[in-house]
This record gives sequence, C-alpha cells and structure tokens, in this order.
Amino acid sequence: MFRAPIPHLLPLLFLTIVSQSSALAEERVEWVDSKIRGTPEPIPAYRAEPIWPHISFKNALAITVLESRERMFVTEQRGKIWILPSDLNANPESPELSADLSAFIQGFRNAYGLAFHPKFEANRLCYIFYTTILQSGAQQSTVSSFRLDESLKILPESREDIISCGAGGHNGGDIQFGPDGMLYIPVGDLAPPDPPDPRNDGQNLATIAGAISRIDVDRRDPGLPYGIPKDNPFVGMEGARPEIWAFGFRNPWKIDFHPETSNIWLGDVGWELYEMVHRVEKGGNHGWSVVEGPIPAKPDQERGPGPIVAPIVSYSHDTEGASVTGGFFNSGERFPDLEGAYIYGDWSNGKVWALRWDGEKMTRNDLIAETRKQIVSFGDVSGGEIVFLDWPDDQRLHRLVPNPRAGEVSDFPRRLSLTGLFEDTENEIPAPGVYGFSINSPMWQEGAESSYWVAIPGKEGFKTSIARPQPFILTQYREVKDSVLVKTIRLNEQRVETQILHWDGYWNGYTYRWNEEQTDAILVAREGLTTNIQGKPWRFYARNECMRCHGSNFHKPLAFFPGQMDRDDQIKRFLDLGLVDDTFEKAAEIQPMGNPYDESLALETRARSWIHSNCAGCHRRSGGAGIVSMMNITTTNEDMRMLNWGPSRGSFGLEGAPLIEPGNPYRSILYYRIATKGAGHMPMIGLPTIDSKGVQVVHDWIRSLQPGAPIAKASLDPKNVEEALALYHQIQSGALSESDRKKAIANCLSHKDPFVLNLFLGM
Repeated sequence: MFRAPIPHLLPLLFLTIVSQSSALAEERVEWVDSKIRGTPEPIPAYRAEPIWPHISFKNALAITVLESRERMFVTEQRGKIWILPSDLNANPESPELSADLSAFIQGFRNAYGLAFHPKFEANRLCYIFYTTILQSGAQQSTVSSFRLDESLKILPESREDIISCGAGGHNGGDIQFGPDGMLYIPVGDLAPPDPPDPRNDGQNLATIAGAISRIDVDRRDPGLPYGIPKDNPFVGMEGARPEIWAFGFRNPWKIDFHPETSNIWLGDVGWELYEMVHRVEKGGNHGWSVVEGPIPAKPDQERGPGPIVAPIVSYSHDTEGASVTGGFFNSGERFPDLEGAYIYGDWSNGKVWALRWDGEKMTRNDLIAETRKQIVSFGDVSGGEIVFLDWPDDQRLHRLVPNPRAGEVSDFPRRLSLTGLFEDTENEIPAPGVYGFSINSPMWQEGAESSYWVAIPGKEGFKTSIARPQPFILTQYREVKDSVLVKTIRLNEQRVETQILHWDGYWNGYTYRWNEEQTDAILVAREGLTTNIQGKPWRFYARNECMRCHGSNFHKPLAFFPGQMDRDDQIKRFLDLGLVDDTFEKAAEIQPMGNPYDESLALETRARSWIHSNCAGCHRRSGGAGIVSMMNITTTNEDMRMLNWGPSRGSFGLEGAPLIEPGNPYRSILYYRIATKGAGHMPMIGLPTIDSKGVQVVHDWIRSLQPGAPIAKASLDPKNVEEALALYHQIQSGALSESDRKKAIANCLSHKDPFVLNLFLGM
C-alpha cells in the first residue's frame, strides 16, 4: 500500500533522490594506457619557427629583399606591400606600409610579384606583376614600373605599364631580375584547373601565357616600353613572341637563378597527379600540356618547337604532396650542410626538401622539414636563413631552425594491439577512457561499414569555437595533445583496416591493416599500399593522403564533427563526460545532419548530408585554388557556389551546363560526376564505385529544387550525355524491363562518346 511521505521529511527525501540520481551519472574514466607518441619515421633535421609572432599578414604571396637597404618587402595578394628588416635579429614593432595598390590602380584585383631594379640606388625603380578587371569585364595581367621615395614608399604617379597579357587563373607572376640584368616574367597558362590548358597555350609561342619571358627594361625597341634581347631564342621566328625565353609551364610558382650557371629553377604546379621542379633551358619546351611530369596529359595537341625537357623532380600527389612551391639556392651561411642545395616545398602539407644537383643530374633530394604550414612563398634573406610565408588569413613569417629531435624514431606502436587503444584488440573491446561513438552520415566505402572511437588523455576535452566568415560557418577545435580518433573499416563483416588520427600539434594519420586471422593489425608503410581485399582493389592510404583531408589547411576531424554526432543523446553524454564543451553542442544545432538513406527525413537534409560526407573534405574553405564549390553542411544552397555556377574542371560532355541546374539533374555536372565510373568520378577518395542510393538521393534533391523544370527524356540509344543521364536514372531506379535494360546498356557501352560509355561501365 502506498503511503504519502510525512511533510517534514520531503526535503530530506528530495536530497536523497538527487544524491542517488547523481550517483547514477556516468563518470569520466581517464585514458592512461596510450602508447601513441611521436612518429614512426625519423624526425627531419629542421622545424618551423615564427620569426615575429606579433606581426601577421593577410593572404601574402611574395617575399622580396632589397639588399641595398637591408629591407624585406612582403606583398599581399590584395595589394598591400609591407616593409620589414631583412635582419631577422631585429625586433620591429610593426611593418611599415610601402603601398596599397588597390587604392590607386583602377580595377585592381591581385598582386603576385615584386622585383627591384639591379640599379635601385640610382633609379629607385621597382616592378610589380598584378591583375585587374577592365571595364569590358575582361581580366588582365600587367607588369608596371614604379618609383619609390627615400622612405621606400611607392609613388602612384610614377607608374608606367611595361607589358600585359590575359589573366584568370595560373597567373605565375614571380618576376625577377636575372644575373644578366634582364627582367624574367613567368606566366602560367591563365586557365582554370580543368579542362587542362583549354587553349593549348602551354605549347603556343604566339602568347606569353605558359612561358617565361625575358625583356630589357633599360632600353626601348620601337613601339615598346622595353627592349627585346637579341639573344632571346625565338627572335625572328614567324608567329612567335620574341620575348619568350622558355615555355611549356602550367603555373610556374616561384623562380630562382642558379648561383653558378644562372639557369632558372622553378616549381611548376601540376594538374591531377604530379608536381614538378624544372631546370629551365634557354628555348626549352618543358612539356605542359602535352605531358604532366612523366605522364601524358594531352599528347595529341600541336606541339611547340624542340624536344620536351623532363623536369628534375616529379613527385606524386599520392605519396608526397599536391602543390609545389619553388624556392631558392641556399648559401650555406647559416646551414653549412645545405650549402648549394635548392630548397623548395609543398603548399598542401608543408614539406620542405633540399635538392642537390651535380651539373648533370640530381644526386640527392632530402626531406628536411615537415612544417604543416601552407608554404606559399620562400624568401632568400640575409645570413642564409630559410624564410617562408604560410597561407592562412592570420599568417606569419616563419624560418627553419635545427630540430633538437632530428633523427629520432619514437617507439611508435607497429601493431594496433600495442597502441593502448584496446583492452582486447581481437574483440575490439576499448581500453578504459576510450569511448565509442557513431555518426549520422558515413562517407561511401563501397558497402563497407565503420566503427569509431575517441581517446583523450587526462581530464580535458576538445574546446570548440564557431567562426562565421560569411557565407560559411566553421567549427574550430583546440585539441588536447596526444588525442586520438579511431576508425575501423569492415567489409562483409571482416575487419580490413583501422585508421587513426593522432594530435601532436597537428593531425597525423596512420593506417593499420588487419591480419587474416583477425587478431591484430599491422602499421602500413608511409607510402601506403594498393592491393586486393576480397577480390577487389583496395587502397591503404599513404600518410600524405590522409593529410589531404585532415591537414593543416582544414585542420579538422571529419567524423568527430558536431552535426555528425548529434544523435541518440550522444553529444549530451560526451558533454557530461567532459570530452566536448557547450559550444560543440551549440554547433550541432546549426549544422544538423542525418542518414541519407532514411526516407523519414527531409530530402534536403539527406542530400546535403551525403554531399557533406563525401565531398566537403575537399570542397570547403581553404580547399585550394581549384576549388570553386563549398559543400559543407553549414553553407546554404545559395552560397554553395553550385546552383547555376559554371564548372572549373570541365563539362564532361554537358556543354554550357552548371554544377547544379535546379530542377534538372541531367544538366547538372555534379550528378554526372557522382554517377560515372570514368574520368572525373567523384568523390576522389576511395575506389571509383557508385553509391546508387546516394546518387538517387542527390538526383531527387536536384529535381526538387524546381520540380516543374523541363528535363531530357530517356532513350534506349541516347544521342548525348543529357539523354544518357536520363536513361541511367531509369536503369538505377528499376523503371526499365530487363530486356530494355540489357539493350540500353549494350548501346551505351558501344557509344562513340566516352562520357556516355563511362556512365554504364560495370552495369
């Protein structure tokens, strides 16, 4: 029989209930078993160090030293040029402004390079490479000369335009005076990333695009504000620009002159697969866009004169980097072991190499630093320092300094069972303090499934902040040192690999391959591994490939993401445990995600979640110069830069089509790219297999954006890609009879248009 409590005992009873409730709350268990420290590779000889931490720049692209005044000039992309001491032992309070080009150049857009005349003390002249938008709407690149006053301020009224060409992408622009006193002007192919070099300007001597020009600014030929040196290689050749010194470059990013031979050395930013370092020869054809490094790109195009000169270095996007930054020859004054070496780096991952050349061949190419900075420009300043600029908005000048841990190899666990992540590895029972979680929208893995864990040492958790650089919303973390995120991938219930991200000042990625007995997993080598699993090709990613999504320019885990984890009171649990903070919970509210295959959810939530999971690792803010669209879940449809936006990497047979044509998936390049198995397949990560259900969701979402829009009708023998996509949808949705399906596939697999054929491969 229930009896009401005595009134004066109510407060005591309330306290008792509260105490019992509190006692039932889950308490955080500290993770103390971690063996994940350091790195399995020898630590490089040098590390990065900020020079003046209190001084920052915004989108600076170039460092130029005026030796006669012991000054360093830093040129920002948007036109501000700053002055600092070239002596790094100085301690300036702030830089001085030499000029803001945007204030006095009409239509100013971007600045790329600055060079001082060799006789600066006599004439006080500098030369600047910049781009503008003309009144016609066309873009133009220009090199202009300017005079400086005694305080090194640029005088706007002194401007004289020297030489111009087009603009629009791959501008190059690192102008420099050579030892011969001539001005060298590197220009890229002035095109977006894809299709590659659409005008074939890399092989066209009728334009200075895709070439290095050489002019004499101290004399004038008739009708020109400069002279053309008589020994330029194409002087007198019909149809050729006489200014050209060498050609066949895609985007020559930073040049330097060999101190003994005076040859130009440069980094040439590659297309899909390779980055190049060139030793430029007079009159040399350096290959683009016939080849990209060692492989054909457009081999059937008309070529410029001369045999193709192979690069000194071609390094792969799969294993080394994705965007080369050319450097300079080190004097050895500060670092004797690097005397005479060509120092260069990679923008995508912050690696720095020292290349040795004996006059005929490369003898060494040593990795000397892994800075995890976005190295956009090196600077050859006094004392043999190796100085560079990183790229983020709040960017700093850095230099290389000796690494006190150089050569160390930590006792990094080579087996998963030695990491301290699992109490029982074979049965995947996590160690105390290692917490499992699940996510709303996993990326497509050809039917594979994944499990996730987070392990944070001590009692701290991730500290979250929300930035709103319009039109984006970014969730930023402050990670606890030696935090680890874990993902195990299963295919047909067999564990294939366990991937971990380890936070050691930045994320490092490692992959462990499970043995056949399913008892343990072994660390995969740095360069990764391509093999077969269950009769199918499988890629265990190289360390560098991990960083292309999780690297310094994004700096975020992709699964441990508020919108992904907002399910089943999971965030509430992690908040109570102290693994995340209140801001993490708030971030989940503004970036809701859901299971793309859950038909009870809104179609837009499903489609945008699929796009985020599979595409936003690359298509995001700071994704790189070739990234146009922004596919993060927090970006509105209008701000994705996709609806009615033209493509940057080709039309795949859908001429004039945008990335997304609202209401018409068959005129939407996004739909083609996630549907095809051929060239241009997205997502790039993983195998080129098709998530049929995900593709269907994206199709239906595009159609829902304007339901009444006219669309192509399917034909069993389509005439073009648009009709082929309509047919593809009918096949995928099961709308055709078996006989019509077989007839349609046979017709398309023999189609003369490869973009049509690629849609039906493997059906």
